[in-house]
Amino acid sequence: MFSDGEKMYLIPQVKKCVSREGSFRLELSIKIYFDKLTNSNLFISSVLTGSLVKILGREPEIEITPAERPVGIYFCTKEMAGPENYTIDVSPERINVSGGGEESFLRAVQTLCQIVNQCGAEIPCLYIEDYPDFPRRGFYHDVTRGRVPQLKTLKWLADKLSNYKINQMQLYMEHTFAFGNIPELWSGKDPLTAEEIKELDKHCRRLHIDLVPSLSTFGHLYELLRLKRFEHLNELDIRASDLPHNLWDRMAHYTIDPQNPESFELIKSMIEEVIPAFSSQFFNICCDETFDLGKGKNLKRAQELGTGRLYVDFVKKVAGVVIDNGKIPMMWGDIVLHYPELIEELPREMIFLNWGYSPDIDSSSTEIFARKGLTQYCCPGLHGWSRFAYDINSASKNIRRMVSHGHSFGAEGILTTDWGDCGHVNLISGSMHGMMLSAALSWNHNSYEDDNEFDRAASVIEWQEMSGRLFKLLRELGSLCTFHFGNIYAWAEGFGGLWNREEQVKEIDIAEISEKFKKAEIIKDQIFSLRDFSVEKYGEFIWGARAVRWTLGLLSYMKVVEYRQAGKILHDKNELIGEGKDLLDDFKVLWKKRNKDSELYEIEKIFLSAFKKIESIDARGLL
Repeated sequence: MFSDGEKMYLIPQVKKCVSREGSFRLELSIKIYFDKLTNSNLFISSVLTGSLVKILGREPEIEITPAERPVGIYFCTKEMAGPENYTIDVSPERINVSGGGEESFLRAVQTLCQIVNQCGAEIPCLYIEDYPDFPRRGFYHDVTRGRVPQLKTLKWLADKLSNYKINQMQLYMEHTFAFGNIPELWSGKDPLTAEEIKELDKHCRRLHIDLVPSLSTFGHLYELLRLKRFEHLNELDIRASDLPHNLWDRMAHYTIDPQNPESFELIKSMIEEVIPAFSSQFFNICCDETFDLGKGKNLKRAQELGTGRLYVDFVKKVAGVVIDNGKIPMMWGDIVLHYPELIEELPREMIFLNWGYSPDIDSSSTEIFARKGLTQYCCPGLHGWSRFAYDINSASKNIRRMVSHGHSFGAEGILTTDWGDCGHVNLISGSMHGMMLSAALSWNHNSYEDDNEFDRAASVIEWQEMSGRLFKLLRELGSLCTFHFGNIYAWAEGFGGLWNREEQVKEIDIAEISEKFKKAEIIKDQIFSLRDFSVEKYGEFIWGARAVRWTLGLLSYMKVVEYRQAGKILHDKNELIGEGKDLLDDFKVLWKKRNKDSELYEIEKIFLSAFKKIESIDARGLL
């Protein structure tokens, strides 16, 4: 039981909780009772026993509800207003859980587990009524931009999402599905196989999580359109197979030619190979960021008909494939918003994924879809892409605003995105804060208005870090350095584009860099001091703090040595390269614990390129 002054946290917060006198004590003899024993109910009981066994030292027995109703934990099926609605009634004699069925029982158990984990054997008497604000609460996981998780990691992620009542997970794929007819597309990239996805899909179904495929079908087809046999389908009239591999181009270019009949047939075949691996009724065709459309082979046609017409006509054909296969299409809403007069030509069953990642994002796009009576999800972002430490401040503001817009304009769901730009260096532990905040607010949009309160709750619930300081430290760490891995890549390789930020670096006050360098070291030490008996627990966070500190040292070196600005470097050349090599070695260990080798070699190449650039800078007379 909590001592005086301590607080019990729940993520998400429940809609109604009435405290009562007394407590229910978990005894060794405690049993769990159901009014009927189904495979799903037995699974749900196993989720609960995972928490109870820590208290009791054994797993409670599971039985059919007896007539005399002894002391125990009871699950009773009752008619409810929604499929996830539930109640929990704790008295000194028993815990009564009521719900409409298996899904609502699971939601109740997820709440009950958090209570047990914090309160131990003495469960305070209380009455809870709970239900979600948004029927669809999703997490969008990038498995294509460098890092392909192991199957066990994806199952672990599904478990984490379930803990916080997330009920949809999307996997973003470009070239990381093992297409049978295009083996050269995924060669050397350790793709997910259909068999792995089917196994994950089965695991997700037990957790009442809808596993949704998300496949690039228009833009973002870099790896596909660099293949010799498909390069002629590129909107740009180039011999892409002859060009060196470039992670910036993979982000920014390579849209398929919508006027070539072969393009549609290729995309159709890819969709129809992916569909059988997923049981979901949904299929996300993406169709976002078609940057090159109408700028190459279709320039004249775009001038005559309009780029919007080229775009919408091809999207309709792609969506038709999904519909013909008995699925409901989804698509990102960024491009079609430029052509609002054409939106209504798209299939009425289309779900629009309305993304916007600015911390001060307004409601204009949400209003457009709402005014047209279209189904939409509002899609915030976790601001971890290409970063060693997630920008929690920006993500929190973005999530709060997008959830608010979605609630105001009747969005069907919230889908929080976790991208992995430039090789995917943002390690998965960093995504937990934003995922949990989105889960909390999409279930109960009026909860956790204060960041400090949420940070403490997340630290306690997810990391059992009872001081509540962990996420406060990580929030501060994420705001120390905006120069990210993509910027290092652009600097080391000497190319332009949005990732090249050398001019901004020249404007930064070197004294500010020095202060942040010291702060990163302090945060690293403070996170290290929070660990219990194992560095494992916070290993990815500690690495992120070291990497932020190293990056700040690199910035000081760039300013003083390369740009010849006044100031003192924080690392000499040998220290910078030596620490960088240590970081790379440790990163490879962390990567391989959770992920396939996939494109780890790309991360290594960028680090080595940066070391080479550091070596090449003439520092004579400055050290």
